[in-house]
Amino acid sequence: MRLTITLVAQRVNDVIISFNRGLNDLEKLELKEKLNGENLSPYFLEDETGKTILVTENKFPSSWLDEKLVEKVIDIDTPFQLASRSFHPQGTVIKVKGVEIGGDNLTVMAGPCAVETEEQLFETAETVKKMGAHVLRGGAFKPRTSPYSFQGLGEEGLKILARAGEKFDLPVVTEATSPEIAELVAQYADIIQIGARNMQNFELLKKVGFLKKPVLLKRGLSSTIEDWLLAAEYILSWGNFQVILCERGIRTIEKFTRNTLDLTAIPVVKDLSHLPVIVDPSHGTGLREKVIPMARAAVACGADGIIVEVHPHPEKALSDGPQSLYPEQFKRLMNDLEVISILVGKELKKSDLPQRLEIKSKPQPLSLRVAFLGERGSFSSQVARRTFGEKADLLPCSNFREIFEKVEQGEATHGLIPIENTITGSIHNNYDLLLEFSNLYVVGERFIRVSQHLGIYPGTEKGKIQVLFAHPQGFAQCARFIESLKGVRVINVGSTEEAARRAKEFGEGGACISSEEAIEKYALELNQEEIEDNPRNFTRFLLISPYFEPSSQDDKVSCVFAVSNYPGALYEALRVFATRGVNLLKLESRPRPGKPWEYLFYVDWEGNLKEDTYQEMIKELSTKTSFWRILGSYKNSWKKN
Repeated sequence: MRLTITLVAQRVNDVIISFNRGLNDLEKLELKEKLNGENLSPYFLEDETGKTILVTENKFPSSWLDEKLVEKVIDIDTPFQLASRSFHPQGTVIKVKGVEIGGDNLTVMAGPCAVETEEQLFETAETVKKMGAHVLRGGAFKPRTSPYSFQGLGEEGLKILARAGEKFDLPVVTEATSPEIAELVAQYADIIQIGARNMQNFELLKKVGFLKKPVLLKRGLSSTIEDWLLAAEYILSWGNFQVILCERGIRTIEKFTRNTLDLTAIPVVKDLSHLPVIVDPSHGTGLREKVIPMARAAVACGADGIIVEVHPHPEKALSDGPQSLYPEQFKRLMNDLEVISILVGKELKKSDLPQRLEIKSKPQPLSLRVAFLGERGSFSSQVARRTFGEKADLLPCSNFREIFEKVEQGEATHGLIPIENTITGSIHNNYDLLLEFSNLYVVGERFIRVSQHLGIYPGTEKGKIQVLFAHPQGFAQCARFIESLKGVRVINVGSTEEAARRAKEFGEGGACISSEEAIEKYALELNQEEIEDNPRNFTRFLLISPYFEPSSQDDKVSCVFAVSNYPGALYEALRVFATRGVNLLKLESRPRPGKPWEYLFYVDWEGNLKEDTYQEMIKELSTKTSFWRILGSYKNSWKKN
């Protein structure tokens, strides 16, 4: 095919011509010769779809004769053409291993300044992953101001980064300091970082453009916004459109901070360019206590994400310890960003909810240690003893979160949590904790008939009760009885056992709603038995453990999923079960934590995770949902034999 162009008298500023297909070498040569004849210097490149783009820094005709080949013509009045907002008005979204950077997404990159040891990096990666980070950062090659400072572990650091990224399912970003090192970094990292000192290392920019991997381009220490965007233009001109800009502070006369974080650059660049912009408040301030407020401000200014340094022990860090956050500080930052993101129309997607099923086999022999709510005498303690007998050590806990933490940290092999009651319904806090502690699984269930009794301090008449102690579930299950009491002060406590203990400590006039065992334990008088509103009062408990071995003998599975917001989305997900004749035992919706007006669906269904039918069903369910996770499989304890 021969191309024909018409040169018109009216000329415009720099022009980008985007073709609707890729041009072959002959077509490019013919076009180049014609434009050279007009003293024009064309520059050809291919975008990520293989279509040809023509760019020139000289003036270029804006009218073409053969319109069939031309997708669009863009007049550019800035020195950076491909980076210009005019080239891609809707903005660029870069996808890296399922993580989207740009658009309506708020992306968090976190990790240590430098990779020091595998243990240090794995500990940090696990922490930031759990708290919601999307990308793991860490330096293997460190360009330092002083030649005597720690320079990084080199390729061994890259290998550690790659192993951490694979283990914790996190994309990895790390710096390349030269064209030669860039090739090495590309073998291990998912995003290649160009540091501030190398922003105008043009051979390095060309190299990462050629490598076609996502690039994080930091702003130079004394660079203008135009310098920064022209550096990005170098990468784009090689056909690599996966460029992320990073504002990391500039050098000014100010000495109280390491740099001056130029937050005005964010809205300016967002207007000028289609590329996503993230902010580095760690280098921007150099002060740990200033990182969180500047990160919040960056998101409020419109940043597409932040990159921060986090270290388990900053005081021992080999690089940039004073500006590295402690894990608890990073957790607070993530909570803050979750709120701010909503206000600015961004979505902070949680990456701590794995969709794959990891099986952790139980070590042998295993000494059973069971965490439960309350002390001996609580309903939980009764279920624990009935389930495990005297062979297990029972570990009392003061709240539900403590149960999960003891199991996660290895202090307990199992946890026992109440999940729903036939009178008061689900215990929503525990559903949220099941989601939060994603490395724990449901491995069993137990039921107990709950008989609530009125215990009073010896010598106290029922009409002289002053204070009534009970767990909130106890009050809810005995609502009608409580209404019959006049002038009695009610006080919530943490467990049924604590209710009896507090009544004993209060003395005359004290009373409790508790179990028979707890009332007897504290030598209270059993004044009235079975005061619950309905005698069919059962509570279902779940056994949780990090050790999960699905069996074909299991006949009940618990899972949770979310669907996209369009008509029929939930129907399509539930149809996966219906078409296979799988019986749903429970379906309940819960608000998705941190995502207003979005919902999760918790489902219990009959089946197991071993048979092919159910494996195929789970595979199809993953295509009908925006998020899913298996919570566990076990024997149905309520099933009638």
